[in-house]
Amino acid sequence: MAQQRNAEDAGALARLSEEVEQWRRTRPKLGPMPAHLWKKAAALARRLGVNPVKTALGLNFEVLRSHAEGVGVVAPSPEGRSTSFVELTGAQVLGVPTATGSVVEVFDAGGARLTVRLVAGAELDVARLVEAFRRPTA
Repeated sequence: MAQQRNAEDAGALARLSEEVEQWRRTRPKLGPMPAHLWKKAAALARRLGVNPVKTALGLNFEVLRSHAEGVGVVAPSPEGRSTSFVELTGAQVLGVPTATGSVVEVFDAGGARLTVRLVAGAELDVARLVEAFRRPTA
């Protein structure tokens, strides 16, 4: 029974990999992966683990994990993009410089990622940065 389920899961992962690759080859422009593909990937990640599915499909680990856990997945904004995760340390929020500088990472539901590494003492308007990241491209 376990061998049959493993074979079914492997087959489902292979089929989904083909669907994702087909979508990547035929999409008209860069943008988030369609919700139906994320739903299938999340279901497989819950059964097989996030890392094997992420590796097979070439997806962002954190975004796939959030879809699999059902955490941080939000409806797209009117602009067609949504931010699913932003993490700031207390020092970053308060503007306290750290010895190595600050790091700001922003992810969207489609897997796009923005990482900004600042030198110690540098200032950054986080709200404007997130707004610019979420702004749709022409």
